[in-house]
Amino acid sequence: MRPSIWSISVSDFFTKKMLAFAFGPFIATLIAFAIFLSPVYHALVDTNHSSKIQYETKQTSYEGGSALTEESNIIYTGDSAFLDFMLNNSVVSWIFLTFSFFLLMMVMFILAMVVAIFIIGFLTPSIMKELQKRHYHDVALEGHGNVVTGIFHSIKYVMIMFVLLIVLIPFYFIPFVNIIAVNLPFYYLFHKFYMLDVTTTAMTKEQTKKMFFFKGNQLRMHTLMLYFLSMVPFAALITPVFNVIVLSHVVLRAKQEVLEAPESN
Repeated sequence: MRPSIWSISVSDFFTKKMLAFAFGPFIATLIAFAIFLSPVYHALVDTNHSSKIQYETKQTSYEGGSALTEESNIIYTGDSAFLDFMLNNSVVSWIFLTFSFFLLMMVMFILAMVVAIFIIGFLTPSIMKELQKRHYHDVALEGHGNVVTGIFHSIKYVMIMFVLLIVLIPFYFIPFVNIIAVNLPFYYLFHKFYMLDVTTTAMTKEQTKKMFFFKGNQLRMHTLMLYFLSMVPFAALITPVFNVIVLSHVVLRAKQEVLEAPESN
């Protein structure tokens, strides 16, 4: 009996070559982020040192027919003046925290996606050749497309993702629904990027169309599970290699079935 795709993928991932593929870019990414974020952090700290926010309020009450007016004047200064101001005013606190959460989530995921794109672009052919040598001697890596078509499709997918982000804005404020709404554009990009790279490495254009027609739901199920796995904190920095391994097994097994299936007249 053939082992499951996920069990054989875990076994393949914990080989010396695949671990080198996974942790080499991870270490390089940490260094790059540290170099990039350090001056940004210091610039923000220097700006906040001189920040000052003055917040004035007036409240009028009536006692015994007389109007009593209470005034308050609160000044926020120092490193966290803006943050203190936002969090101590209930009117804007919820909106600020909601947008902060989604913004942080988007930034972190986009950074992880950038890392994934570089890893996929450079390592997918090597990963698939290793898997072919280990498990699929009878399957040829034919591939299709070129750099120009790859860039064209990538730009198209990114543009569609941003359109989805804008269209779904009203749903970001609906509890529970916002979880789906904020993740849908990123899952779309995640699915498209991985499938583009894996299929263009392993299959012809005709085989790819045939696979998506017969196994589209199976592919989406695997990419959805991999998407959730990639959302584990910091996991997205090393999971791209595992993602490629899983989807390579899916595609190469599908290609075996395509090759073995009788051609229609």
